[in-house]
Amino acid sequence: MTDSESLERSWLITWNLLGEGDIVYTLFYLIGDRERYKRHIAGAERTVDYNITPVDDSSFYAYVQEREQEIFKRFRTAFQQPSVVVVPPLAYRPNGRVDFDVVGEPDDLAGILDRLPDEIAAAVSEVGEYDARPGVPAVNLTARQREALRAAVEVGFYEYPRIGSVADVAEILDCATSTASNHLQKAEARLVRQFIGNGRPR
Repeated sequence: MTDSESLERSWLITWNLLGEGDIVYTLFYLIGDRERYKRHIAGAERTVDYNITPVDDSSFYAYVQEREQEIFKRFRTAFQQPSVVVVPPLAYRPNGRVDFDVVGEPDDLAGILDRLPDEIAAAVSEVGEYDARPGVPAVNLTARQREALRAAVEVGFYEYPRIGSVADVAEILDCATSTASNHLQKAEARLVRQFIGNGRPR
């Protein structure tokens, strides 16, 4: 369960649907106002129980036991196909957008959009072979760094000649230009170190 007003960024790390009745257990990684989020989660009608674990001053984990919303149940049912696997984390973005990867056989994947609830708008941003082996450089980036790189590719920041700007990346990430630049620089430095085998990721 997220609260967009108290959070800068949020990710659904994993979930467990084996609770009794309509109870679902979820683990979130969140960046934002921890105390405000605590008030939100404690007062939410669907909350059964929760535990907050700080990471640093601005980020924390939330382990939440809650009653599942009917629309979420219908949403996840659309992905319950023989070959389909939803790959965490699910990244929450402004305006109710959620980004995530799905792996499966083409026929099963093709039918997902038709099975989604009418209230949910969905779009496929990329189709291809999935590769997240340990040791693949992108796996060792932070989630935010990966988002920054994807945004940079999307706006044409790495085209030659360059089309997009850091400001365009910042707009997609909904952050300051300096913050977007910092994410890109750290991601690029980490990828270069891993590629040439010189130095450890930081």
